[in-house]
Amino acid sequence: MTRLIYITLAFAPLAVAAQDSDLYYPPVGCTGTLTVQSRSCIVSHIYTCAADQPGESWRIQFNADGPNFLSKIDAETQWLESYELFPIRREVLQQPAPDPASLSELLSTGTDAYDFVQRSEAGVVRVVGFDRLSGNDVVIDGEPLLGTEFSARYEDTSGTYLEVSGAEFVSVKHRRFVSGLVTQKWTRDGGTVEWDRTPVDFIYPGEPGFFSRTPLYDCEASLASYRPNVKGSDQ
Repeated sequence: MTRLIYITLAFAPLAVAAQDSDLYYPPVGCTGTLTVQSRSCIVSHIYTCAADQPGESWRIQFNADGPNFLSKIDAETQWLESYELFPIRREVLQQPAPDPASLSELLSTGTDAYDFVQRSEAGVVRVVGFDRLSGNDVVIDGEPLLGTEFSARYEDTSGTYLEVSGAEFVSVKHRRFVSGLVTQKWTRDGGTVEWDRTPVDFIYPGEPGFFSRTPLYDCEASLASYRPNVKGSDQ
């Protein structure tokens, strides 16, 4: 119940923001640190909260229709909890994980394998995969990013699974992944979907566009339909 109250509070400022400005305001006790404008009509805001553990941070994502995803990670980029929005559907990490995601291992060895379980009201999903530094490092809007490649498999208790692969980025400064080019393949019907969420702008407090609720890139073409909560959707 406490967590649901927190999530409700997270969106309480939206009604005020819609009347007064284009800005999103994080919950009381939380501080915004970064806005990322990406392709495929996505804008994400990163914030930290005094009530959380050191190294934990939140990301709220907006598309052309408004907020559609919220997630919390730790300093190792473990996906502690995430929410599909309107209606709210919560997923949490089952701890301890058999092989938890570790950004420290990725940065020190070049590869990180993981094996963990996410729980929701719909059931459990096992996630097995890896991240690997690709060497395709870039600087985007002045932000140095390490290039990575990944592959992951999401399997539910019925045996249905989703395969996800692609290339994304790591910000060492912010200790988080930033999405890039991603491919999803469903085994249920053999369908495949691809999208490009490469970042375009990194915006800091005090700069124009910080915590703006309006995505800027590719909106006319994509209208940014929401993708499931999987690796490559950013964290």
